[in-house]
Amino acid sequence: MLVKDVMSPDVIKVTKDTKIYDALNIMIRNNIRRLVVESNGIVTIRDIVYNWGKIDDTVDKIMTSDLQFIDKNSDLKEACRIVTAKGIGSLVVGNGDNIEGIITERDLIRYCKADINSFVQDIMNKNPLIISADTTLAEVVEFMKQKYVRHAIVACDNLPCGVISTKDIGKALLAKKDLTKTEVSGFMSNNVFKVYPDDKIETARMLMAEKNIGFLPVTNSKEILGSLSEREILAVLSI
Repeated sequence: MLVKDVMSPDVIKVTKDTKIYDALNIMIRNNIRRLVVESNGIVTIRDIVYNWGKIDDTVDKIMTSDLQFIDKNSDLKEACRIVTAKGIGSLVVGNGDNIEGIITERDLIRYCKADINSFVQDIMNKNPLIISADTTLAEVVEFMKQKYVRHAIVACDNLPCGVISTKDIGKALLAKKDLTKTEVSGFMSNNVFKVYPDDKIETARMLMAEKNIGFLPVTNSKEILGSLSEREILAVLSI
């Protein structure tokens, strides 16, 4: 399967002088995590949340100016290799001058089957970010920045009772909440999908694709053992 078969041709763009708050509103409204900025930059929901104190500034202050392109006739494994090697969540489809579409980690998770006999425990992150429900969103952002992650597991009695993502925190910003006074419990996702260490990687990939999620806590019956993100699965798919 080729990039052109799964890419989204509808690329939403903004100008450099777009307010960060307005860019966030566009992302949440369209259920996306990134915007192309005038064909020479990109701003993500992680950029916005990590820089939440600049919410009234313009996107050019926080955007990444180095767009990563891929040809529409490249195969999906090549796309997996690039996002893994560059540590990025999307690729712009085009030749460097013309933008024809965009392909994201989520697209690759949906369409790239894990044809290997490996298990979640082989690739999971054994040191995930784990927090309590009364942690403030401002504190979570600082913890996320330290680990450079987009998700945290909310633990209750040693097991996951929620997950908080940069998108969830973005919704709090959009609601004009003060992150220093707002607790995780008000914005976390309570419906937690999880996997076990002896589950096949393909089982985890299929669950992510079915539920349209990019993160899974890894547990046994007693405790949290780790986490699994799109990034870890794509690293395997790129081999």
